[in-house]
Amino acid sequence: MKIVLRLLFFAFLGCGQVLANPVIVPKPNHLVWQNDQFTLNKNTTLVYLDDASQASAEALHFWLNKTSGFPATAATRKNDMQSGIVLQIDGTDFSQDESYRIEVSRQQARLIGASKAGLFYAVETFKQLFDHSFFANAPVNQSQWVIPTVQISDQPRFAYRGMHLDVSRHFFDIEFIKNYIDWLAAHKFNVFQWHLTDDQGWRIEIKKYPKLTSVGARRSQTVVGHTYDYQPLFDAKTVSGFYSQAQIKEVIEYAKARHIEVIPEIDIPGHSTALLAAYPEFGCKNQTLAVEDNFGIFEPVLCPTEQTFAFLKNVYSEVAALFPSQYIHIGGDEVIKTQWLESAFVKQLMTEQGLSSGEQVQSYFIKRVSQIIKQLDKKMIGWDEILEGGLAQDALVTSWRGEEGGIKAAKLGHNVIMSPYQYIYFDAYQSESSEEPKAIHGLTRLKQVYHYEPIPKQLTKDQQALVLGAQGALWTEYIKTPRHAEYMLFPRLAALSEVLWSKQKDWQAFNSALPQLISRYRQQGINVSTSHYNPHIDLSFNATPRIALNADGYDGALRYTLDNKFIDFNSAEYQKSLSVFATNKIYTVSAKQQLNSLGEFSKRSHLTFAQHKALNKKISFVDAPAKGGAKTILDGRFAYDQFYDVNKFAVFYGNNMDATIDFIEPTAFSKIVMGVDTGRHRQLHPPLSVSVSVSNNASDWQEVITLSQEQITGPLLTLSFEPQKAKYLRVTVINADNSQDPQIPKLPLYIDEIAVF
Repeated sequence: MKIVLRLLFFAFLGCGQVLANPVIVPKPNHLVWQNDQFTLNKNTTLVYLDDASQASAEALHFWLNKTSGFPATAATRKNDMQSGIVLQIDGTDFSQDESYRIEVSRQQARLIGASKAGLFYAVETFKQLFDHSFFANAPVNQSQWVIPTVQISDQPRFAYRGMHLDVSRHFFDIEFIKNYIDWLAAHKFNVFQWHLTDDQGWRIEIKKYPKLTSVGARRSQTVVGHTYDYQPLFDAKTVSGFYSQAQIKEVIEYAKARHIEVIPEIDIPGHSTALLAAYPEFGCKNQTLAVEDNFGIFEPVLCPTEQTFAFLKNVYSEVAALFPSQYIHIGGDEVIKTQWLESAFVKQLMTEQGLSSGEQVQSYFIKRVSQIIKQLDKKMIGWDEILEGGLAQDALVTSWRGEEGGIKAAKLGHNVIMSPYQYIYFDAYQSESSEEPKAIHGLTRLKQVYHYEPIPKQLTKDQQALVLGAQGALWTEYIKTPRHAEYMLFPRLAALSEVLWSKQKDWQAFNSALPQLISRYRQQGINVSTSHYNPHIDLSFNATPRIALNADGYDGALRYTLDNKFIDFNSAEYQKSLSVFATNKIYTVSAKQQLNSLGEFSKRSHLTFAQHKALNKKISFVDAPAKGGAKTILDGRFAYDQFYDVNKFAVFYGNNMDATIDFIEPTAFSKIVMGVDTGRHRQLHPPLSVSVSVSNNASDWQEVITLSQEQITGPLLTLSFEPQKAKYLRVTVINADNSQDPQIPKLPLYIDEIAVF
């Protein structure tokens, strides 16, 4: 009877799948399930054996009482080893301060930590032994709860387990910040990097400089669309907000109780438009600026004057007094050197200091700031650009532009925090579904996060020891609300927690347990993403197009349509493969996965394709594209209606596209369909003209159609003309010839599939 009850208890949402034991994230390093259960009811006692354990005991009591209504009596300081739930701190037999053990038998649950932090993590793991419904925000009416008996011995792999949050681009209130810290604590993160300043807003009160918040914390509007969009639109909605020093202290204390170190980031010398809007005298041009309402990288930069360094010393002094963290992050990334190199003062400085480049000016600036941070008895952290031109020896480097910066820093003897955007930036898309909310760009699937390895193989053993850990990032240019932020975080946050904590990961186990984890998050009211289950669509061309559907997480039938109609339970079910027999026609295959365990469908994935006459033919360019080529232009797959991914286009920076397709033998055609920008999530400057010519010898060309800029309506362009028969087809696209983006001197031209019919 006992076994039957246990199976019923862990049956998951009526899905027919029985999970023998609850999921624990991050995965403990040593775990042995036992064939019994511990019962929690109104008579269960909770005691702590030492004063140092009191905080964790009271926190556990509060959580148990809030969610179940019992135990009703408070946690008690008592030397009672026989009580139902016992907490203690005992450093014996532990090799790390954050280590812990949990011993759950039929009679007792015992939680032992090597330190206060270790016991805290023991409590966070113990909570996960309960059924997902125990996580509801209101008590569940149930007379008793049972948890499985288990032996757990656990400790972290990395000492630094970080997560970042940008509050400059969009402001998030204190309630959300505390929720964020709770989520980090539950997943055993121990560092919260708080990105408080940037071009779009200054979010921390500095009493000596009140205009930083009275002016710098407010912008009049925000761009609608994407960075560098052609003809950007704005929403005319004011964005404002900052944290008072009292609120900062409140957050720090809240985090400290959860064993999380809060590291402030005050971004300099670039990303300083909000600062310079308030105090323009600290720039090289002393120009009147407004807080930036667009996103991207901008020219305004702090000038390396003694006046500026005095200002920064005052700012960082107030920051250092607020934050007990040993670190201050100074940003240092994406600095445009134009205003430095145009400045008479900087030119004189370069002569006096023997500096020969903008990078060396940046190095000079960063070293001066490093001295300020050191005088405040803090350590400086910066993004990997601070390596440019040389770096103070005691500085830490956060490697975000891939792993190269971290590898270089470690070889130079610097401590490193890995944060490569390709793997652990959570502002990227989670799938290729057209139903994903807008993100910055790129694709970071749950599986990619889970398989990330922070220790580069290129480093020696001593150099590897300089890698303190890794840090995920959530930049908020396109994340305006807490619900959107939750969607981008979960469940990728869980995957990253195992990267940083668990010494032996198990993707198959994590993947199998994901439905239970999603339900747990939903019980907590979290807007968790199910993008992991969105189908992948693979396409191959033989005699006819063949479509293969699959998913990283499989939970039910894959259903599809070929006519872009709504998908429901009556839609066709995918079996092993799917053939499309008609050629010279554009199709859009759409697919969803039937999520049995969650009682819903995944988001829709789709792919537009055509088996056209130029498919896989030879193509040559007068000027080769900077990215892409035949593999993107003549592969049969359209990208105009997909999420933004530059790798799906042929990209020409400043150049025209002058492409010739060789059909090998004369071929009849009368229409071309092609994409001319990045479609749904990016709208770039349209080309000035598109023309089509034909030839049988590749030297004598006859123009058949030309469209002017006014006739180019994109993102999908159809050019129809009188039927032709030719061996060669030439498509010429004239790029626009100017750019307002200082990072891209010439406008990019994105070209999608050139489908010939």
